[in-house]
Amino acid sequence: MKRVCVFGVVGLLLGAAPGVAMGQVVYQTGATTGFFTPFDGSTPAGTLYGDSGWFGSGGDAPVAVTKLTLGLAVFGDGVTAAEGTTDLVFTLNDGDPSGFVFGSGTTLYSTTIEDVVLPATDDGQPMFFDVEIPLPSVMTSGGFNNFGFSLGVEDFNYEGNFGFQNRGDFNALGFYTNNASQFTPGSGWSLFAFGPSDPADIANFVMTLEVPAPGSLAVFGLGALAVGRRRR
Repeated sequence: MKRVCVFGVVGLLLGAAPGVAMGQVVYQTGATTGFFTPFDGSTPAGTLYGDSGWFGSGGDAPVAVTKLTLGLAVFGDGVTAAEGTTDLVFTLNDGDPSGFVFGSGTTLYSTTIEDVVLPATDDGQPMFFDVEIPLPSVMTSGGFNNFGFSLGVEDFNYEGNFGFQNRGDFNALGFYTNNASQFTPGSGWSLFAFGPSDPADIANFVMTLEVPAPGSLAVFGLGALAVGRRRR
């Protein structure tokens, strides 16, 4: 079941890689105002959800992006779920992965992060947490510096629902798009939002994007990441 509800944030940081240099934040949605948890044990294999934004002004040169932090969520929808795990299949794209919203949708980088811990949660209660995805200095295409991502799951071992924190308000930094995207096996990509009001019901998944801080040398420990399949 897909839900969008408003709850307070419970912070739990997962997935940070060692040796990551300090970065400069160029895109930040701001704090969550709700959640959207479409993944569960019956989700068809290959299902993806994505989102996108931009942080340029129209004439900016390409830049190297070095870390994307995703605000994720679990929800006990009719169950009390014990702690579980899943593999996250992640791509970074030139704009929205669907190719329908700002940018070509071309895959710039892909990886699978294995055995991400999904927190235990009580029936009817969400738990919010972050996953940091180090990026190996992936270059944007310049211009408006469109970017986006898709996320899928493999080896899903959890009794509850899993998905995204949502920001139903204006960004703290950078520019969101009104719609998120969904890839359904056999049907392809589509776009969706949560309702008719802007910005209260926009599909804006919580995330923060970083580039190297001015004058710094970004060195990343990528040993924890396994290369995943491209979903294009």
